[in-house]
Amino acid sequence: MAKMFDTALRVDAAGPGGIPVLNNLRFLRHSAWYALDRIAPKFPGPVVPLTGGNGSVVLLRGEEAVRRYFTDNDTFHRLSDGIFTLPEGRPWSRMFDAVLTFNGERHRRARKLLMPVVHKSAMEHYAVVFADTFKRTRFAASEGEPFDMAAEFLDVTRANMLTCLLGLEPDEENVALAHAVHRLLQATLNPMVFMYQKERDWTPYGKWTRQVAGVYDRLAEIIERKRAEEPRPDALSILCHTTDESGDSLTTPEIAGELHGLFAAGFETTAMSMTWALLTILGTPDLEVSGEEQLDAVVRESQRLIPTVPLSLPRRVTREVEIDGSPPIPRGALAFTAPLLEHRDPVAFPDPGAFLPSRWTDARPSPYAFLPFGVGPRRCLGASFADLQIRTTLALILASGRPQMLTTEVDYHIKSGATAFPRKPVMVRTGGNASAPGPITGTVTKLWNQS
Repeated sequence: MAKMFDTALRVDAAGPGGIPVLNNLRFLRHSAWYALDRIAPKFPGPVVPLTGGNGSVVLLRGEEAVRRYFTDNDTFHRLSDGIFTLPEGRPWSRMFDAVLTFNGERHRRARKLLMPVVHKSAMEHYAVVFADTFKRTRFAASEGEPFDMAAEFLDVTRANMLTCLLGLEPDEENVALAHAVHRLLQATLNPMVFMYQKERDWTPYGKWTRQVAGVYDRLAEIIERKRAEEPRPDALSILCHTTDESGDSLTTPEIAGELHGLFAAGFETTAMSMTWALLTILGTPDLEVSGEEQLDAVVRESQRLIPTVPLSLPRRVTREVEIDGSPPIPRGALAFTAPLLEHRDPVAFPDPGAFLPSRWTDARPSPYAFLPFGVGPRRCLGASFADLQIRTTLALILASGRPQMLTTEVDYHIKSGATAFPRKPVMVRTGGNASAPGPITGTVTKLWNQS
């Protein structure tokens, strides 16, 4: 915990009161809603201390602050020092090292070796996989029993990631591996894991390290098998056979870390992006979606209106810094930005609570106002993979006939402090009346004004 929060830090700015340690724990448990719904609206300025009584966690908002966060990499470092500290000297000691967390030359090297994964030939293969996966979904049925569309999109994304990333069939054994990776991701968001970092059988940290070792061993086995095979079009095979001009290549632990990072960044987030996009389509009965341009506008507007990732990954402040006249942010603080706030800027997006795909016909917002995948050289490497999966799957759903929406109450629930899910199942059925049963209600209407 000491590595994550330093309660001695202070910011001389308006912010919530309270006991620093308790507020830090509260932030961990309720990070995004606590930050965005309870704290940020009450305090003006580009820098808001979020954890109460100290400056160990700050929210940066506004175009200048967001620009600095994404471009001033000497000041705002990715967490390569690691919140997720693993014991040294193990094959899996660098399981959480990935391009997501690297800085400087390390980031440039990893990104360069990863780029073939999103080259045109690879993307063409992924598109074929996405279309094939769709044929096995309940969305493709001409009619059927009601089902939860969020759960179905999770199944779709899991199958696509197994096939596209690992080159594995989504059979029972491989789906179990995907579940193990997912459980590992969920465990990393449990603050109890890092309260007492001792490898004991009875500690949450000890249990977590055993999970890490188990996932690593399975990934390492698959990686070594891929190295021995002829190159194939899946991402893992590409990584195993990629070298740069000097002959440098990724090691097995590095590939395992990158696979874990790609899964972490792209599994739940892609599935929920499809969920929120389809919700806005089905909740707008008069909306016509025909052609790639209209679908692109719908996806962009749903990503703006109902962000899947409301709060960015944190960055460590490496030196005291002021932004746009703000009080100094202390060295060592964690800094976040919030797409949920930036996407609701009425200057960049007039009438920000309305679902208006037409705004994207002429809209050219600043790259620091629309942040579904970040921006610049730090933009998510898997953004094109996720975008292609979202657009391909939604296009196939709409071509098969709009599902009938059976649920009207939808709550925007930020799960594990990172990804926004519907709190309860959102039930749909194929082959029925495509019109919505009534206006959408629930906490999602705090973001989406349907009047």
